[in-house]
Amino acid sequence: PMAGPPIIDGGVLWADGRIVAVGPFAGLRVEGGRVVEHEGCALIPALVNAHAHLELSHLAPLGREAAVTPFPGMAEWITALLHRRETVPASDEEIAAQARAALDDLRRTGTILVADTGNRPESVHLGRDGGMDALFFLEFLGLSRAAAEAGLKRLAAVEAGTACTAHAPYSTAPGLIRGLKQRAAAAGRLFPIHVAESADEIEFLRTGGGPLRRFLESRGAWDGSFAPPGCGAVDDLHRLGVLDGRTLCVHAVHLSSGEIDTLASRQAKVCLCPGSNRTLGVGKAPVAKLLAAGIRPALGTDSLASNPRLDLWEEMRLLREDHPEVAPEEVFAMATANGAAALGCAGRLGSLAPGRDARLLAVRCPVPPDDIFEFLTTAGPEAEVRWVE
Repeated sequence: PMAGPPIIDGGVLWADGRIVAVGPFAGLRVEGGRVVEHEGCALIPALVNAHAHLELSHLAPLGREAAVTPFPGMAEWITALLHRRETVPASDEEIAAQARAALDDLRRTGTILVADTGNRPESVHLGRDGGMDALFFLEFLGLSRAAAEAGLKRLAAVEAGTACTAHAPYSTAPGLIRGLKQRAAAAGRLFPIHVAESADEIEFLRTGGGPLRRFLESRGAWDGSFAPPGCGAVDDLHRLGVLDGRTLCVHAVHLSSGEIDTLASRQAKVCLCPGSNRTLGVGKAPVAKLLAAGIRPALGTDSLASNPRLDLWEEMRLLREDHPEVAPEEVFAMATANGAAALGCAGRLGSLAPGRDARLLAVRCPVPPDDIFEFLTTAGPEAEVRWVE
């Protein structure tokens, strides 16, 4: 149930879509209640995907190609992404259809909540009517002086009900990051941002040079107004005053020990994306160090442009493969309880406990109870999952 240890021969009692009780099955029978058996299965909370880009789903061929031949760096992948988007344009209908197909896959594999980030205002509609919950964040970027000023003007015109965020410290001017965070804070909203994803990013923030500088120059997006902070991504965000309990740092691969301590002291959230990181060849997050600092990461898939599948079962499997020292219980929590907590939904989702939404899965588990977390975190796409209804 995540709120406590696994219950052997357990059951979940619910009414009107809310969990009433969780415990040994024999003690949960209610006169007149309907009983549904799931013999040989584990009943678990539905999964939470804390980071995705549904509007990029039509670029899935790029993600599949990258899975076979990883990119040498972040700048090369961004170049390939923009080239494909510009040379193989998609209509609004095609973008929406592919996003809905991605949502269907997320739902099929047991995901109930996804944090979706997009650059198009109309993408707010992509996660609706998909049989699951979607939190949409309109993403801003712009590093040159003109782009940052245009971003702030555009932000002022965005409807109050739309959640907004920044792309990353290397692509979004400091003033625009602050403005976006202030808006999110005033509304009590989450502020997800790509942080320390690649070595290219850290080089650019420290020196102002490297592949990302050359990329910006090639796109005509470099005007010399950006002053590199001379530090890592987390230190930069801390200096800007935007790290707090509602900041979600996505990827968090290239972190110093001091930056991990800063994340912990500021109670910032972290979302790991092992599948995308592997495809883009950007490295592995320091998971054990994050856990040792008291940080409980969530899991995300990123987009089909950087990941061959949006499947949290595969993300768990890859994380276990990359970090065999991390306990399987910790990894499973990343896809359930930690994800719900990171997205501010711990009171509804992520665990099987009284008062939570009755959104749960039955997963076929042909293993002894003592091996259940080992099985759940290594089954990958082979996991046999069905919704309990």
